[in-house]
Order: sequence, then structure tokens, then C-alpha cells
Amino acid sequence: MRLAWAFLVRDAKIAASYRISFFVSLLGNLLILAVFYFVGQTIGYENIPALKPYGGNLLAFLLIGIALTDCVGVSLTGFATQIREAQMTGTLEITLLSPAGLPKILIFSSLWGYVFSAIRLVVYLVFGGLLYGVDLSRANLAAGLLVFFLTVLAFMGIGILWASIVLFIKRGESVMTVMSYLVILTSGVLLPTNVLPEWMQFVSKLSPLTFALDGMRRALLQGTGVEALLGELGILGLFSVVFLTIGLMAFEYSVRLARRSGTLAEY
Repeated sequence: MRLAWAFLVRDAKIAASYRISFFVSLLGNLLILAVFYFVGQTIGYENIPALKPYGGNLLAFLLIGIALTDCVGVSLTGFATQIREAQMTGTLEITLLSPAGLPKILIFSSLWGYVFSAIRLVVYLVFGGLLYGVDLSRANLAAGLLVFFLTVLAFMGIGILWASIVLFIKRGESVMTVMSYLVILTSGVLLPTNVLPEWMQFVSKLSPLTFALDGMRRALLQGTGVEALLGELGILGLFSVVFLTIGLMAFEYSVRLARRSGTLAEY
């Protein structure tokens, strides 16, 4: 726990030292809200039939979709980025010799990314409510936090699995970009899954983000409690266990294989 805290404090101080970058990142979030606002002005916010399960408000629907996907992006790209940077700087082999072990270092080094993504999530929700009238008065925060936590765990496993692949292919940004677009398209980030073709709706059920978005929107917009979300939470918990197990096992195997083949330090 002390090591995790040390990593978090270190990365927070580094981020705070680049003040312009820190605040510009938050400003970018507000500009996205402006885009949503004008889209809503164009096609109308209220009483969209496909959005009825979430209150019918387009801006609220988009707001939570983008906010939670921003957090997911930390998991999908953060671990692979750390591996790539360690390869490029020649520190990967040294890191592997640490008593803490590379998996722990990877996770601890990502803590600030998750904290900052949570800050951005709050920024989205607060300013969305204040500036554009998104009604969060019925929000069930306990249910929302639980959905957020399980979503992070599920995609952490996927991110570690992707990092194990990056150990070998070295450059995989284009692959991850395509995968991210597929997830965004099929998981209900920008539009409800019930308007998709049937085959896409089937694909959407293979992504934990589909259940995470459904649970988060119902918790924050409709005030749905933990008991009513047990189905979504159970599925997210299952995704978390499966992906974390596969991800950590794949990463350990990839490190051993890279060591034997002598490609660990190649970039």
C-alpha cells in the first residue's frame, strides 16, 4: 500500500508541475461539453424514444458515455504506453529486476491516470449539470461508484493483456485505435445499443463497457440502486475476474518468452 501511495504522489506531483497541460486537458473536456450542447440544440434534447430507459435526454446520455469511456481509455492504453516507453528508454530490463515486480509497477504507475480520469468524470458531470441543465438530482452515487470500480478492473485486465502483446509487436497503436472505435460503436457510448442492427447488438454484449454504461446511466440519471443493478454488476465482476486473470497470466508468460528470445530490450 505504501508503494502504491508513493507512485500516486510522485505522478501527481509530475502532473502538477506541468500546469498548462493539466488545465488545458480539463479545458478540452469543457469544449467537448460545448459540442454536445450544440448537437443537442440541433436535434433536440428531450423525449428521444430510444433514450427513454435513461430519461430521454441526449446530452445526459452523451455526457456519461464520453466520461466513462475516458476512464476506460486509461486502462486500454496506459499499460502498453508504459511498456513502450520503458523499451524506448532502455529501462524495461532494470524495472523487471525490481523486488516489486513489473505487474505491480505497471498498476501502481497507472494510479494517477485513474485518479485524473475520475477528476475529469466529475468535471463532466458537474459542469454538465451547471451549464446545460443535466439533472443529476436523483443520482445514486454508491451504485455509480461501484459500477466505476468494476469497469476499471475489467478494462485493467484488457489493458494488461494488450501490454503483453506490445512486448512483442512493439508498435500497435493502429490496432488499438481500430479496437477502440469498434468498442465505441457497439457499446452504446454515443448512441443506444437498441438502435443497432441485431448482429451489432450481439457484439455489444461481448464488451464490459456496454453493461458499465447501462449501469452508470441508470444509477446517475434514474437513481437506480445497487440491488436493481445486480445483473450488470455481476457481469462486470465476472468480466473483471476473467480479464484480470488472463491479462496477468499473459503478461508473465510474455515476459518469460521475451527473456528467452532475447527481444525484451528491443524497440
